[in-house]
Amino acid sequence: MSVDYSATTITLAVTVGQATDPTTDPNWNPADINNGDTGLGWNIFANGSASPAWEALAFDVSNPSGPPTFTGGVGPYNDPTPTCIGSPSITTSFSVSTNTYGISFPASCIGSPTSVGVEATWLYSNSVLQYSATEPPSGVSCCSVTSGTPNPTPPSTPTPTPTPSGQHGYWLVGSDGGIFTFGSAQFYGSTGAMRLQRPVVGITPTTNDGGYWLVASDGGIFSFGNAGFYGSIPGLGIGPAGSSSAKRLNAPIVGMVPSADGNGYFMVAADGGVFTFGDAKFAGSCPGIGGCGGTAVAVMPDQTGNGYWLVTSTGSVFAFGDARTHGAPGPQAAPVTSAVRTTDGGGYWILFSNGAVDDFGDAAIVGGPVGDVGGSNPATAIFTTSDGKGYWVATANGSVFTYGDAPNDGSMAGQQLNGSIIAATGW
Repeated sequence: MSVDYSATTITLAVTVGQATDPTTDPNWNPADINNGDTGLGWNIFANGSASPAWEALAFDVSNPSGPPTFTGGVGPYNDPTPTCIGSPSITTSFSVSTNTYGISFPASCIGSPTSVGVEATWLYSNSVLQYSATEPPSGVSCCSVTSGTPNPTPPSTPTPTPTPSGQHGYWLVGSDGGIFTFGSAQFYGSTGAMRLQRPVVGITPTTNDGGYWLVASDGGIFSFGNAGFYGSIPGLGIGPAGSSSAKRLNAPIVGMVPSADGNGYFMVAADGGVFTFGDAKFAGSCPGIGGCGGTAVAVMPDQTGNGYWLVTSTGSVFAFGDARTHGAPGPQAAPVTSAVRTTDGGGYWILFSNGAVDDFGDAAIVGGPVGDVGGSNPATAIFTTSDGKGYWVATANGSVFTYGDAPNDGSMAGQQLNGSIIAATGW
């Protein structure tokens, strides 16, 4: 995403996964995108505020005498009546060849703040968010004006680099998409300030920890940092489970993992259905074998990228492709909530809501928070250290328990959360 802020004019641009022509594509609708239609939105954080004060919108409008017109509106955040709208003061642009959309408007439309931070979102067909980026992270001043003199060279978001050896950290994610970082884990953006159609259910880091993906229960994908966007369930024209859409999911999405090289990802639904994007290879699913018994709660790719394991709440593990079965705990007093494989793919750990951890294959059991969690504060995520000699267990209230060589980098225990911690990952 790019930002150009002068004393008089602000120009914003965002590159999306796949641009479409808003004046010809029937999925673009002639109305205010806040009401559920398709368009672009830029949330604007003025003067270092942690909350968006303004928003810029770009969308198409019907033109009785010709084709639709791609136009824009700028005004207070969440206000259905923009302060400024349409030409000549506001101009919009798009390029299908470069997958870019843009908007330019007078700085006076947002009160001529001295500094701004900007977050861009692309909403495509019924407000399904397919792309999100920040420049820089929300609430951080990006471009400043001093005494009316434009900042000539706004800083750009740095390119994430591989995590240096010896560093460690982790991310916790709430059901609202809020991201909490600890240790060396960096913040690349979140959906905490966005209006989500469905809750976030999972987080997955890129191979060098320079970004991450969030996935919602409708299969919507949110890409941050150097995480690439390779498609989403809504992008296939499939509606959420339980919706009135002619084509819809049979069950909500419960998690996702990347392909072996990070150029794609797998999603798994509660019924064990598997969806692949990018270079992720489909190797089978629970519905394809007549069902797996119990609700699927996790998917784990094997080391080769040619197979994966599906784990259910009742303690069953099903191997697909060339993934080898290492065993399963079977039904227990508490349901399974999470699972993670060892670094070499030769085993995996299974986590139960009461904090119990079972090990299979070459996974070494080093403990679990049994007696400290459960009930209204279940264990919700298990994730391993980079060398595979330890792991962390996170719970709904943001507590983090460490085992083996996993260091304690902090937690959200005792803090006010907008949504329960539903997933976590780190190294």
